[in-house]
Amino acid sequence: MVISKFYSGLAYYHQSTLSTIFGCLISASTLYDQCEYVANAVMPIFYELRRLAANAPSFLLDDTHNRILHQQPELREAANGKVLRLRTGIYSSGLFARLSDGHDIVLFETSLGQAGEHLNDVLMMRERALHVHLTMSDALSSNHVTKHPIKQAYCNAHCRRQFYDLDTDGNEEISWVLDTYAIIWRSEEIVKERALDMHQRLAYHQSHSLPAMQEIRDWAKKRQQSDEFEAHSVLGKAIHYYLRHYEKLTLFCQAPGALIDNNQMEEKLKIVIRGRKTSHFYKTAVGAGVANVLISIIATAYGCDINLFDYLQTLQRYQSDIKVSPGQWLPWKYQQTLNTIVQGKLEPDKVA
Repeated sequence: MVISKFYSGLAYYHQSTLSTIFGCLISASTLYDQCEYVANAVMPIFYELRRLAANAPSFLLDDTHNRILHQQPELREAANGKVLRLRTGIYSSGLFARLSDGHDIVLFETSLGQAGEHLNDVLMMRERALHVHLTMSDALSSNHVTKHPIKQAYCNAHCRRQFYDLDTDGNEEISWVLDTYAIIWRSEEIVKERALDMHQRLAYHQSHSLPAMQEIRDWAKKRQQSDEFEAHSVLGKAIHYYLRHYEKLTLFCQAPGALIDNNQMEEKLKIVIRGRKTSHFYKTAVGAGVANVLISIIATAYGCDINLFDYLQTLQRYQSDIKVSPGQWLPWKYQQTLNTIVQGKLEPDKVA
């Protein structure tokens, strides 16, 4: 039920209709109740993931609009954190945190807040001794973090798309921009093939990617200064975007560990988008909260190459143990913990 609803996007009423095919009608309300039971069982894991994510060295974030039927407008800080404003817009914000040990955590929140505010809340749990962290997003103000010091990188895939949309008639000038821009992604593939560490990766991009970005910048400046330049044209806006955000677009050539694009977060955000297309809305904030917990657990566990069905069943069976030590039941640890428990129970029989 949980996997069908919160990963595949199969709405409760669709699942209820499907159950009749098997000769056993399960109402939509019963399906929700069962999913809520699972959310309660895995809640300690969700809070542990938030705690770990707060101390990650880098974050990717993005959001998409959503809907909660019974959510009333609230007076909250604006996204810039400077004034109070009556907030009505509902967003599903995603946060992708890569831990220093290489494990990835994905957290979702559907509420009146936006992606930057979601990260602000998570970072409230961050240890003060840790250095300034890196974020990756597009240039929308909703992704800005206002309450914590950060180094913010902007997504080159978003920037490139503005030029790509112009290349409809085989324009040689735009084709050159796209071919030159492609160098940075080819360089990133080479970095991964050679398994370079973050400092070696930085040096490689400085030698190969930065010159390409500078060539596009020089071309954009000349184009902007030409007599034929139209500032409000589609090309003019694409050039303005590139020049305005050049420093943040090239942060991957300046800071170790900074990424090129936000594609990983956008890929995870599709889980929420699938559900929105079929279910259209959450009825209450409580229902959205259940989704926040379960989608976060599913998205994180899915990236660990484990049996998701087995993992959720195990968390329900051992929910009393999870409350005591949730860190031992994380997706990348639970199998080892389960093996330890099973071996401990078998040991007396072996002695006998």
